[in-house]
Amino acid sequence: MTGQPKSRVLDKGLWGMSAPMLVDQAVTFTIPLTDMFFLSRISDDAAAAVGAVSPLVFAGNTLLMITAFAGSSIASQRIGAGKYETANATIMAYVLLILGLAVLTALAINTGGAQVAGWMPLSEAVETHAVVYLGIIGWMVAIWGLRAAYQTILNVYGEPKWNTVSNFIFFGCNILGNSIVIFGLFGVPPMGVEGVALASVVAIFCSFVFTFTIVHWHLGLRLPFRQGLKEFRALIKPVLRIAAPASLEPVSFNIYMIVLNWIVAGVGDLALKVKVYTFNTFLFCLMISVALSMATEVIIAQRVGRGEFDEADRQMRQSLKAALWGTGLLALFWVLLNQPVLGIYTDDPAILAYGLWVFVLAFLSEPARTVNIVMGAALRSTGDAAFISYTTIAVIWLFSVPLAYILTIPMGWGIYGVMTAAIIDESVRALIKWWRWRQRKWEHFGVAAYEAREAKRREYASRAR
Repeated sequence: MTGQPKSRVLDKGLWGMSAPMLVDQAVTFTIPLTDMFFLSRISDDAAAAVGAVSPLVFAGNTLLMITAFAGSSIASQRIGAGKYETANATIMAYVLLILGLAVLTALAINTGGAQVAGWMPLSEAVETHAVVYLGIIGWMVAIWGLRAAYQTILNVYGEPKWNTVSNFIFFGCNILGNSIVIFGLFGVPPMGVEGVALASVVAIFCSFVFTFTIVHWHLGLRLPFRQGLKEFRALIKPVLRIAAPASLEPVSFNIYMIVLNWIVAGVGDLALKVKVYTFNTFLFCLMISVALSMATEVIIAQRVGRGEFDEADRQMRQSLKAALWGTGLLALFWVLLNQPVLGIYTDDPAILAYGLWVFVLAFLSEPARTVNIVMGAALRSTGDAAFISYTTIAVIWLFSVPLAYILTIPMGWGIYGVMTAAIIDESVRALIKWWRWRQRKWEHFGVAAYEAREAKRREYASRAR
């Protein structure tokens, strides 16, 4: 272990960790806005097509990111207990796992995406754009997952500032690539939706190479490949105990978003375009809650590893309060500027006419969505992932999907029906998470507590024999 880096997470605290993460997420969530701008230069149909199938891309990204965060939570708990050697072996194991999942996810999106687009009631022009985009974008998802694994390493060791630089590289390369393929710069012929997808793949690859270099050359971290491979099953077991149930919730949510797009597409292309533009605009509000949740996740994991449960509880409440204020103010800003914002994408008066009330409904869903993000991350970081995942899936598919369909189609509320259902869905799930946290059962789900129970079980079994 001589010369290996030490974690600085608890020394930096919430604001020291979250400040660079906030810039990081601001860049990350600007990317969908810029992509939507470039796609709208092609046509509103192109923007609607990519927006309609983007939840499939988000589902793939989320699966890989949740696995990375689950692994980093276990590694952080190991570091909190002072077990750096085991923590680094855990990091090696979850990087190997994500590598395998990344390839499978890319193949699934590239080959199966066309079928998903075909199932949706899209117009022929919109479906054509969607199929072209999905045939390429899977490789962006795969590289994104590998980058996420390396970004969690930097978070675990208290160096999130490098993730900000990585995202600036992604953002800059993405802007340059899109400009080249959309406007035909440097003699390159305009490539439409295909070019946008290729630009994303190249941009994320450049970003990953930078992050990889920082971890291994600047930070000087040496991951024990042989130990990670040899002890893979034992090391990955506690990771999967979090990742398997935890990934069900966000993946299920993104499938839910595909279903909502399917319902909206049934209303018509106009409603779909309005929903896509609004959703991508309000994605930017997530930068605050996601940044704070990422910092909180690492801090709470190390607190739990130390057995400092009251400090973990105070940290969650501090983070949630900050996230609610920040997200609420940003969402209000979007509501006040609804017409200029929509005007960036389109000059279609029919789309602009929806502006105010659609943005107001999106604003009303933000507080509950913030609670879901911050508290979901906090619960996952402690190892208490199964309950919230299963209850979330039950709420979405037994309540929220039927409600969205009824309000939108039979009751004739159109786009307003889907967005009203989203407010109710986020609120119900937020209440469940809050109730679960206050029960404090998460105190008994940490890796140390789990391993202590397993040791007692084995001891009891050996005595029984």
